[in-house]
Amino acid sequence: MQLSKEQLEKLKLIKDFKIALKDLELVVKNPAHLWNGRDMQNFSLRPREAWANWLICVVLRYMHKRDITFMEDDKGDGFIVDKERIVIVPTEHVSALNIPKGKKLPSGEQRVIDAIDLKIAKGIEYAKDKLLVVFFDGAGEFYRNKIRENIFGRHGFEAVFCVGLLDSNESGYSYSVTEFRDSFGVQSVTHKVEINGDFTDWKISQVIR
Repeated sequence: MQLSKEQLEKLKLIKDFKIALKDLELVVKNPAHLWNGRDMQNFSLRPREAWANWLICVVLRYMHKRDITFMEDDKGDGFIVDKERIVIVPTEHVSALNIPKGKKLPSGEQRVIDAIDLKIAKGIEYAKDKLLVVFFDGAGEFYRNKIRENIFGRHGFEAVFCVGLLDSNESGYSYSVTEFRDSFGVQSVTHKVEINGDFTDWKISQVIR
């Protein structure tokens, strides 16, 4: 959605990603906050939605060297905002997390594909002009090319982002962020985001495999 500069200035955007990272530290380190789905205080997104949007945005900023951020949405799962192009795109989130006493989910790429299928089932009009975000853990080894081949040409979203936990310990957290677009053809783009243990900094690297 294209906006005017005046409309952009009125939006409640995340402006400082280091401050946002520190604010998100407690909800990330206590996964119950990512499971229960309650909105965050003073920000109308669920913790896992805000965290996944943060991870996607730091990767997009790294890739495109533009001021790309996100904002809350009182009716949905947030918007990705390209401030330089003055464009906002709504996100639709789906979770594939290991939740105690929850449904047992498959491992590997099938965990991600099943989550995407839940949203594909809602139809093309539902998906139109949105970004789908799959937030997952517990997949173990998976192959992004199998996900791409499965969803290519049938998901209807502008793009699909798969955000997966790779590792977590006292020294920090690492996530993979993979972007699938039909316009990429047989390609997909994956980056690794590594966050230090005190949630004050991060580094990003592209995964080539």
